[in-house]
Amino acid sequence: MSEFLNSLLDFFTHSEEAKFVQRVIVVVVSAFLLLVSWWIVKRIFRWIGTEDGRVFNREIRSVKLQEQELLNGEEISKLSATFTSFIRRVVNIVLFATFSVIVLTQWDSTCHIPEIVWNYLSSKYLDLQNEFIEFIPNLVFIFTVGFFTHFLIRIVKLIFDGVDRGRIHLNGFYQEWARPTFVLVRLLLMVFAFVIVFPYLPGSQSPALQGLSIFIGILVSLGSTSAITNIISGIAITYMRAFQTGDRVRIAETTGDIVEKSLLVTRIRTPKNVVISVPNTMVMNNHIVNYSTHAKDAGIVLHSTVTIGYDVPWRQVHELLIAAAADIEFLDESRPAFVLQNALGDFSVEYELNVVSRHPRKTPLIYSQMHQAIQDRFNEAGIEIMSPSFSGIRDANQVTIPEEYLQKDYQAQPFKFSQLITGKPRVEKDPQ
Repeated sequence: MSEFLNSLLDFFTHSEEAKFVQRVIVVVVSAFLLLVSWWIVKRIFRWIGTEDGRVFNREIRSVKLQEQELLNGEEISKLSATFTSFIRRVVNIVLFATFSVIVLTQWDSTCHIPEIVWNYLSSKYLDLQNEFIEFIPNLVFIFTVGFFTHFLIRIVKLIFDGVDRGRIHLNGFYQEWARPTFVLVRLLLMVFAFVIVFPYLPGSQSPALQGLSIFIGILVSLGSTSAITNIISGIAITYMRAFQTGDRVRIAETTGDIVEKSLLVTRIRTPKNVVISVPNTMVMNNHIVNYSTHAKDAGIVLHSTVTIGYDVPWRQVHELLIAAAADIEFLDESRPAFVLQNALGDFSVEYELNVVSRHPRKTPLIYSQMHQAIQDRFNEAGIEIMSPSFSGIRDANQVTIPEEYLQKDYQAQPFKFSQLITGKPRVEKDPQ
């Protein structure tokens, strides 16, 4: 019996097949332990629960000092979820690396790989450590420049915020210039700080980085000509004070409300609720009509013209137009409507009804009501709004006034040749 046990022990100790079986058993057990460890790690982090916005099944709340909220609960949840997700990935990488080392060391052909990888990582770590120690003075300078730039930007922001809110008044500097000017000043400060610290950045002197910067500069100069033009036009439009966000304007053939002003485009929402993006270059190259600049203070004058024949007294036309203005909504009652006679034509007089409104966005509705009221008033008075040149060549026809405004005993007028022929009637000659 002892001889059998000794032979069996000798088999498992010196036999190549037995060693292979041992190695397979070690790999299988390691894989099993890896899976168990991975499952335990997953359960632990799920129990912590920060990736679901909760900690130990409790909701993450905001951090407050009395009534002032210092840290938002949602922001804390996102930060906690990011941190725990990073830790879980690190733990999984460590577990997988441990399993890989155990598996590779079981065979003579691969047992040296973990040592090579470890020596490589150690040397790289030492190199990075030495480079970091040498880079510390430059890093201190970069942080110093960044700190002073950040501090200066905060001061500039406080100043322009005061101007924007009307707490600080600068002569010749308008309130709506505060935000765009702050953006420009901040950009200049950041560019200036970057130019200062660039030589102290790692790899700034490498030919590859210098060649890449030249290549990017060429691409920007060749491909952004129109963009730069639009940006310059956007800055110029801002300081021109041609319009503000919310104003009703007409730019070229587009009429609507300004919904956004950016460095590249100006977006206009038309009365039909269609947003049109107009490049700032086109805005600069066209005239701008602003209906809202003085609408709140002095109102905007809206007008419509009609042509009435000389047979209608002009005083009566004035009365009808003024009466029509009384039927229009959204008008300034302190500014009465008035009528102008713009032209004395060959067949008619051109009358212009002018009304004042403080609601430029209601312009289409006001014009519609104005035309409706003019039609109603003239129809009630029995006056046709029609070119007299047309009525001069048509006679004995039904008038164009709606039937509900005509008298019950109305009859079409007979032909009056005296209106068309003076003197003897014309006699056609016989062609023979």
